[in-house]
Amino acid sequence: MLKLTYFMPLLVALATPATPALASTQASGAPTGAAAAVMLAPDELMAFGPGWALRGSGVLRFFGFKAYDANLWQLPGGREFSYARPFALDIRYATSIKGADIVNTSLIELSRITPTPTEKLNAWSAFMNRIFVDVKSGDRLVGLHLPGRGVRFFLNGRLLGESSDEAFSEAFFKIWLDPQTKRPELRLALLGPSATAVAQ
Repeated sequence: MLKLTYFMPLLVALATPATPALASTQASGAPTGAAAAVMLAPDELMAFGPGWALRGSGVLRFFGFKAYDANLWQLPGGREFSYARPFALDIRYATSIKGADIVNTSLIELSRITPTPTEKLNAWSAFMNRIFVDVKSGDRLVGLHLPGRGVRFFLNGRLLGESSDEAFSEAFFKIWLDPQTKRPELRLALLGPSATAVAQ
């Protein structure tokens, strides 16, 4: 039986309202003006297609302290967000977090949003425990969703691991992007005001 450990600081971060990104946003959620000029897609995405564009950005805070900046990148192909197109969630940490905390908080949230049999949760837990390591302020974690191919994770440009399990990939990113997320303001900042529901 899978046992989930609750880590108070991270759960408080998930449970309290998110602070939107400081940059101004268009209807698509992407920063405008000078903010957009300094935002560059992670280099590791270039191998998966040209033209990666920033859809939106947000900040996760708890107790007034910034935990990380989050950026959502996608390839051209339409205004609507869709799991049928490649996208990447780019997280730049402003604090240190243990890999075990990332895993357990992820399991709690993805299983809340996407009810999943225990056997599959155990497999997802084993995968995440193999790849997620402790992070510190300044580290950049990128999760890349590839339709038909699954997911890849990079830390500071280095491949941490990959999985061909598309169900896991969608369940993982729904932590931030699903209407049931505990961080609706962050979701809005990432997807934009027109994203009333995640397109499939």
